[in-house]
Amino acid sequence: MDSGDRILVAAGLTAAVVVGAFVLWGPGGAPRVRKRRGQIAGLQNLGRTCFLNTLLQAFAACPIFIEWLKKYAKADAHNSMITTLYTVIEVVNGTHESARGTPVCPLGVLQSLRAAGWVIPADQQDAHELLHVLLSCIEEETTAMARKPGCLSDALGLGAGGRAWSALASPASPPAAPLSLRPASAAPPDEPDLVEPEPVRLSRGVSRSLCQLGAASRRWAVPPARPAPAPPTRGTLASRLHCTVCSAKSPVRYDKFDSISLSMANSSIGRTGSFSLSGLLRAFTAPELVKGVRCTKCAQQEDGVAHTKHIRTVSFGKLPCCLVLHIARVEWAGGELNKRGEFVAFPETLSMAPYTAVQQPQPELASLIAEGRVRSGLASLDAVATAGEARAAYRLAAAVVHVGGPRSGHFATYRRGNGFETNRWWYTSDTLVHEVSLQEVLRCTAYMLFYERTKSEPLTHHF
Repeated sequence: MDSGDRILVAAGLTAAVVVGAFVLWGPGGAPRVRKRRGQIAGLQNLGRTCFLNTLLQAFAACPIFIEWLKKYAKADAHNSMITTLYTVIEVVNGTHESARGTPVCPLGVLQSLRAAGWVIPADQQDAHELLHVLLSCIEEETTAMARKPGCLSDALGLGAGGRAWSALASPASPPAAPLSLRPASAAPPDEPDLVEPEPVRLSRGVSRSLCQLGAASRRWAVPPARPAPAPPTRGTLASRLHCTVCSAKSPVRYDKFDSISLSMANSSIGRTGSFSLSGLLRAFTAPELVKGVRCTKCAQQEDGVAHTKHIRTVSFGKLPCCLVLHIARVEWAGGELNKRGEFVAFPETLSMAPYTAVQQPQPELASLIAEGRVRSGLASLDAVATAGEARAAYRLAAAVVHVGGPRSGHFATYRRGNGFETNRWWYTSDTLVHEVSLQEVLRCTAYMLFYERTKSEPLTHHF
C-alpha cells in the first residue's frame, strides 16, 4: 500500500467517525460528561437567559433551599416549578442520579413558567424580578397542595383522632362522640339555616349511626385549610408608628417579604470611603419621620390636631432561612435611568441581630441572688444572648453581579461549592465555570447577595 492509499484510508476513517458522531449526538456534539460527582456544571444561554442562569446557580449554592425543594418535589409532577427547579439544580450540582452532562439546558424552567401563565419577553430581563416570579410560582403550587381535598372523615370533622364507626352499627352502641356539624352561622347566604332535629325513636333494626350520617351529609363540616408551606426565603418585617405629639404607639404591623431591596441613596459612605452592607442595613432600619398621619389619641382631645408627625421604625420580625438582599443600583435621576457602580463591601459571615426586633427574655437577677444562684443566672443570660446571635448568624452562599447599563448587560454568579467543597468558590457565567478565591468574591460589585442561616450547636446549661 503506497502513501496515497494510506491517505485515502485515513480520510475515510475520519469521515466515518465524523458521520457517526453526527448521527449519535447531532450537530451540536455530545455534552461533556463530568467525571467527578459534585462537579458544578454550566448552563446554556437560550437567548438572553443569563438572568435565569444566574438565579439557578445562586439557588444551587443554598443547601437549605435545595432540601426544601426536595421535600415538596414530586416525581410524577408535570410542569411543576418545584420539581423542575429541584431536578435542574441537582444536575447543575452534579448530584443527579444519572444526568451528568454539561452544560445543562434550563428549558424545563421556562416551560414551567409558561405552564403557570407567565410570559417571559424576549428583551433583557432583571434577575431580581425573575426571583419574585419563580417564588410566586412556587407559592401557587404550595397553596394548591394545601387546598387538596381530604377524605370523608376530614369532611365530616372526625379529624385524625376520630374513630371511623360503621354505618351498620347496632342502635345499642352509638358512636362515642357526635359528629361536629358546621354551625348555622357558617351556612351560605342562599342556604336556610338548618336546626338540629330532635332525637327520633328508632325502630328495631334501624341504625342510629346511619341516620346521623344522613343528617351530616346535608351540611358537611369542612376542616380549616392547612397553611401553605412558606419558602425558605420568606421572612417578616415589623413596623410601628410613634406619634411625636402624644407619644402614642400604633400596633405592630407585620409584612412578609422574600427579598430586601437596599437603597444606596439613603446610605452614607463609611470610614473606608465606600459603601458597606451593614451601612445599607442600618439605613433600611433607621427611624423615619412621616408627616400627615392621623393619630386617634390626638383627635380625641379638645382642639387636638388629627394629623400629626409620626416616627416610623422598621425591623426584622422574623428572619428567613435564606436571606436574599438586593442592592438597588438602578435609580431615576435627571429624567432618565442611571446605574450606580459603586462598590459595596459585604462580609462572608453576617449577623442580623442588630436589625431584629426580638427581645430575648431575661431571668430576674434579684430572685437569683436571693436563691444563691448568681453564677447560674449569669450563665443563663450569656446562653440567651448567644442563642439569639446564633439564630441571626448567616453565611454567604452566592453573589450575583451585573455588567452593563441600566437597560442591558449580562448577569453572572459567584457561588459556593456543594457537598464537601463548600469552602471553594466558583465563578459561573452561562457555560463558563472556573474556580476563584474568596477574596475575589468579596471584591465584586454585587447586585444580589444570597445568605443562608448557619447551623448552631445545641446549647448546654450548667447549674
